[in-house]
Amino acid sequence: MSTVTLNRPEVELPTPSPSSANTNEPFFSPQEIRQFDSDDAEAGRRIGKILTSLFIYTLIAMSVVILWTLRTVGH
Repeated sequence: MSTVTLNRPEVELPTPSPSSANTNEPFFSPQEIRQFDSDDAEAGRRIGKILTSLFIYTLIAMSVVILWTLRTVGH
């Protein structure tokens, strides 16, 4: 990153002060954390189903190509 983009006067970031940020307050509520956990589990199940489907498709395609090759070479 060049220093030209870092020294742009139109970009002003507020300086965080320790008094303005409450360090005892959690970022997410317990309900949001449960929702994240639920969404993460659902995404994992869907990814597992996709990978399983692709693996089965690969086995079927590989079997068809092997049979086709054996029939073609066998003649």
